[in-house]
Amino acid sequence: MVGDKMGQTQNSDREKLIFVLKYAFPEMDELLPLRFNLLNTVKFNQPIGRRILSTTMGYTERVVRRECDILKDNHLIDYYPDGMRITQKGEDVLASLTDIFYQVNGINELEVEISEKLKIKKVIVGSVGLHDAHVSLNEIGYEAAKYLSTLINSKSIIGLTGGSSIEKVITGYKAEWTQFDHNDIMVVPARGGLGNKNEYQANTLAEILSNKLGAKYQMLYTQDNLSKATIEELKNEPNIKRILEYIDKLDVLLFGIGRADVMATRRVLDADEIEGILEKGAVAESFGYYFNKDGEIVHEISTIGIDLDKFKALKDVIAVAGGIDKAESIIAISKLNPNLVLVTDEQTAKKINELL
Repeated sequence: MVGDKMGQTQNSDREKLIFVLKYAFPEMDELLPLRFNLLNTVKFNQPIGRRILSTTMGYTERVVRRECDILKDNHLIDYYPDGMRITQKGEDVLASLTDIFYQVNGINELEVEISEKLKIKKVIVGSVGLHDAHVSLNEIGYEAAKYLSTLINSKSIIGLTGGSSIEKVITGYKAEWTQFDHNDIMVVPARGGLGNKNEYQANTLAEILSNKLGAKYQMLYTQDNLSKATIEELKNEPNIKRILEYIDKLDVLLFGIGRADVMATRRVLDADEIEGILEKGAVAESFGYYFNKDGEIVHEISTIGIDLDKFKALKDVIAVAGGIDKAESIIAISKLNPNLVLVTDEQTAKKINELL
């Protein structure tokens, strides 16, 4: 009963806030999202010039120049020879604007609703009011990094996969968030290498995160896509064996979610195998397993790293995924572990809610 009353009060406060903002400031519907997006885009791309900012956001240079001059006059951004940067005041105002957007758009309620429908621990909508995929992914990564920092203690064993989403998490992580006089933190790749971009490899990201934490790390010098015989042989190698022992003791896992068709292509499977996987109804892939919309395994390939049983048993596991094209994939993976924390963007969250 108390909870219901609190919820009603919060809804009432939100409705009053929307009423005041819309009727006292009728220009808000246009200007608030514009300036909010400008500040966000500068924050995650600084230093950035007006021309690139205009191209990134899809506004004319005239509009961008006008709005940036207003932001500068109010000391929210500054101009430098190499581009614009957000000020500390700008950071503070952006944080307040984010709260307003959460209230106006009902994001808090959306997060709770989706977590309840997916039956997972938590949903974090890390990008609000943004439609540029690049900027949204930056903000999702930043919010996931902040949540990750709350799970780490001085003896944590942290596992992570590769990929562009996880790269944004590691890039967004601030060293000052996790300070220990002494720590025995270990960071390990949760899977072998996949793809060609070194900056997205789990090994690379594990090293970068460990440097920010002042922690130790291990490298998994092997491809993710190997034959079963090769994997069994590699498991006897001392270095591989040691890393697999750490993976078996993981406290926290950070991973991205892939669409089945995209990941099958990235693994360079042949066309017939890809067609067969998709015909079985696969919509998502993680750790070498392909899942249908109900979270059931429909195909498995040989990989080295974390296995499904370990994934299902983890207490702290963070999935980072954005883009409405991944909505079905996210729903499928969410069925595997009720302890999952999902970090995504507003548009994807709304698409997930619609599908559910």
